[in-house]
Amino acid sequence: MVNQRISIKDVNISIDGKVIGGVEEVTFTVARDNEEAYEAGGYNPIEIVGGRFHISGTMTRAFVDIDLLNQLMPNQAIPVSFTLVGEIISGKTPGRTVVLHGVTPDSVDINGMGLDSYAKNSIPFKALSWKFS
Repeated sequence: MVNQRISIKDVNISIDGKVIGGVEEVTFTVARDNEEAYEAGGYNPIEIVGGRFHISGTMTRAFVDIDLLNQLMPNQAIPVSFTLVGEIISGKTPGRTVVLHGVTPDSVDINGMGLDSYAKNSIPFKALSWKFS
């Protein structure tokens, strides 16, 4: 498994291209499984190939504009997924912008949100894909 841990700052949370909030800092890991390739009918692997990517991380001090979210998605509790965009502060390419698509929180504790709409605790998440821009 190949891991790359990246931190980004000044992160925007958006749904359908509309910014609905932000995050002070996001730290995520991109992991890639290695899988064995077998010859048809063979029992011993003939080579090791790159497998699936997994993206997971945590958001620290997230803010969501609840009024704007309710306008964009009326009568829906929590959006299924969103996009995170921010500047890399660690890893192999600091200073570049990264986009995480299909971000879904693992758990959201509404009681952990203060009156100012900031999350008091870190929020774990998973993402479908990422790219540099």
